[in-house]
Amino acid sequence: MVQLLRFLDVDPQDILPQRHPFIMIDRLTHYDEAVTSTRLLVSSHNIFVEKGRMLATGLIENIAQTCAARLGYFNLISGLPVKIGFIGAISNLHILRCPAVGETFDTTIHVQEEVFGMTLVSAETRVGEEIIVNAEMKIAIQ
Repeated sequence: MVQLLRFLDVDPQDILPQRHPFIMIDRLTHYDEAVTSTRLLVSSHNIFVEKGRMLATGLIENIAQTCAARLGYFNLISGLPVKIGFIGAISNLHILRCPAVGETFDTTIHVQEEVFGMTLVSAETRVGEEIIVNAEMKIAIQ
């Protein structure tokens, strides 16, 4: 039986295979079959922060974890275990700027295609209304 949970009640550790200090989302803000969104406050303690800014690698990992949060939330509400995924490919990556410590950013993924354990998404990261990253990512599920 599928039981929806309020997004604010979902701990990222319940939907992600990653553990602290490698968790790159603070919370899930939207979920449906095609679109998922997450939010992260950039902290000076984040392992992907250097010289007061989130590194590009942290932004890429955040997109991957947003993909993982989508599947993890589905598994959670379905009573299934969290699955491990891997970045299969990144394309059309455009990082317009890296957010600073203290900024909050939102990442939204749109599922383009799912086939044979691979998911292709388009992703967009925003600080407020400003787009700071867009990309396409393929995720393989183990």
